[in-house]
Amino acid sequence: MNYFIFSVMFLISIISILMAIYIFFNRKNIFLPGFLGLTISLAIYSGFYSLEIISLNLEYMKLCTAIEYLGILSIPAFWIIMAVKYTNKEKIITRKFYISLFFIPICLMILNFTNEYHHLFYKNYSYIVIYSLHIADFIPGIFYYVGMLYINICFFIGNILYGYNFFKESKLYKKRSLIILITSFIPWIGYWVYMMKIIPIKIDVVPISLAILCLFYAYALFYSNIFGTIDLARKTVFNDITDAIILLDKENILIEVNKKAEQVFNIESNLIIGKKSNDIFKEYDKLLKNIDENKFGIFNMEIKINGKINYFQVTIYSLKNSKNEGKIIILADNTEQMELNKKLEYYATMDILTGVYNKNYFHEIAVDKLQECFKLNNPVSLILFDLDKFKDINDNYGHLAGDIVLEKAIESCRTVLDKKYYIGRYGGEEFVILLNDTTFEKAFEIAENIRAAIENMNILYDGITIKITSSFGVFSCYKEKDLKNLLKNADKALYEAKNLGRNRVCGNSELAV
Repeated sequence: MNYFIFSVMFLISIISILMAIYIFFNRKNIFLPGFLGLTISLAIYSGFYSLEIISLNLEYMKLCTAIEYLGILSIPAFWIIMAVKYTNKEKIITRKFYISLFFIPICLMILNFTNEYHHLFYKNYSYIVIYSLHIADFIPGIFYYVGMLYINICFFIGNILYGYNFFKESKLYKKRSLIILITSFIPWIGYWVYMMKIIPIKIDVVPISLAILCLFYAYALFYSNIFGTIDLARKTVFNDITDAIILLDKENILIEVNKKAEQVFNIESNLIIGKKSNDIFKEYDKLLKNIDENKFGIFNMEIKINGKINYFQVTIYSLKNSKNEGKIIILADNTEQMELNKKLEYYATMDILTGVYNKNYFHEIAVDKLQECFKLNNPVSLILFDLDKFKDINDNYGHLAGDIVLEKAIESCRTVLDKKYYIGRYGGEEFVILLNDTTFEKAFEIAENIRAAIENMNILYDGITIKITSSFGVFSCYKEKDLKNLLKNADKALYEAKNLGRNRVCGNSELAV
């Protein structure tokens, strides 16, 4: 009996050593950090336990037990590392994490080796012989119970992590996660079978339970690739990639989404897997239309996230082979680029100080609107105005005051103008307004209202109130396609307003058809 159990434990140790050697030389292809430490710890545990049960004297048994505890107390720590790594919680793994994880085992190992001096680990240690087996018989000390607590907490945390991973896992990886979850209970069951003295002979069956677990993992490594780098790397990349990814089957039923897609669409994968895309993305008409009509390619899409509009470049690919068919949808966040483009477009088309169109862009808009009015035979009016004696503002109060006056003048202008009219900065303090489909009388009235609004402004700058007036030239006509002609006639009217004493509106019209 004693040599049979010795052989079993020793064989477990040999298998563990061989497995550790294999893992070490194939560590680049095995995605399970901590497993190497677990197999080495099991080899120490089972190897010295096999020597313990055939020991010939108490001192030799104590030495074997002390060395054995190097493996016993290391196993829970490596168990936690395995669970954390496998369940993609590796962000918590830092130097402090390792120190805190191995601090208790190191302290307990020291106490075990030095027990003869304090008896805090074992109050008393002896052995009994049953069926020629030397079975340790001891009275636990307080730190023995600390070790028990540490072991159980570590195994419990590992089980919790595997369980949480299973319930959060997508269908694609659910079967594998279930296998890992079930097998994670094997060493804990073995531990409590031993501690509760369920078997007649007090033989430590934990090495056997751990060996069963490691043999399963060995099978996984050699045959099923459960811990293969490529397979698990795909899962990691799929979840950690910055693009949102959605997988649909041929019936447009959702079969997988990554974490980014959950954030973008404010959904939870475990609640929407198996549902039709029409139910999940009903708020996104453009996306649904492309999905339903099988439009594969690239398009742009806006999605509001946390109250802010985000811009995405959406690509829909067809997935098809001899057995399966479906779609993969990738949403690349293009918000930063779009916002940059908008800024560049703004700078290219707008006057930065006043917020109206710059001269070049106003010219483009005006030409288009003139063509439109020409085709429809609608009247078009142009207002040209500037601020009277603006140079005196700059000379007397400084250019900052001048900038403020320009800004305030345009604010007053906007209170009068409808959004359908177009205003641009024509020169330093000179502005131009295009009023399409507007008669001379209406244009003259608008110009007069703007003039009055500017005259009534009280601009406070550095404790001083600044007043300003403005002069306007208005020109209206039909059948005019040449912007230069409108500007020329409006400029004549403006020149007339200035000659007549400024702060007035002058104009003329060619509205005869």
